[in-house]
Amino acid sequence: MGSFGKNISSTLFLFIGMLIITPGFAIRTNEENQELSQHLEQCHKKVTKRCAIEISNSIYTNNTPSEYCCQKHITTGKACHDDFIKLFISKMPKEKVTFVAAKGDQMWNRCAAIIALAPVA
Repeated sequence: MGSFGKNISSTLFLFIGMLIITPGFAIRTNEENQELSQHLEQCHKKVTKRCAIEISNSIYTNNTPSEYCCQKHITTGKACHDDFIKLFISKMPKEKVTFVAAKGDQMWNRCAAIIALAPVA
């Protein structure tokens, strides 16, 4: 991974870590849009810290999250995924927006495919 990938991965890892560790972080980071903030708080409750970090890291590497974390992420719903990506993008330099959006979509699609092929318990 080049320095671009390392820098963006470090930025998102720190951001995700703060989001997961700090209750109410989404509200504080997006005070201008209360509806979005409340939605992100509800989404946040459905994903473990480990999975949030694993999922965010997968956006900047070619790694696929574990089946367990994909299940957690897909369970939050596409609207949660899209809103988290929007929030990440709002904290990134403009030249990285297209990259983050595309990788976020790829990660969602990979997780959806994994879950579609997973055996039913």
